[in-house]
Amino acid sequence: MESTNTDMEVVAQLRTARVAAVLESSKGNLASVLEASHTSFEAQVYVVKLLDVSPRLGKVAGRRLMAELGIGALARVRDLTEQQRRALIDVVENPR
Repeated sequence: MESTNTDMEVVAQLRTARVAAVLESSKGNLASVLEASHTSFEAQVYVVKLLDVSPRLGKVAGRRLMAELGIGALARVRDLTEQQRRALIDVVENPR
């Protein structure tokens, strides 16, 4: 029973982190989310979800950008290489 409670707490922390990361991205602060530590709960968020809500990209442009950078549809923030991370930040901060 104790492990179930611990599991539920971890799930709640993951949900809270996901909501916070999506909110930050929707405010235009995608760079701060992408620079999250690889071990943080924010690093568990899907990249596509962050790009979908980004005011400078949106759903279609975000998915197109992911394809250009070779980022898989189910990639999480923790899965990004440093080059992919930098490229995403550059595009968001300096729109084409």
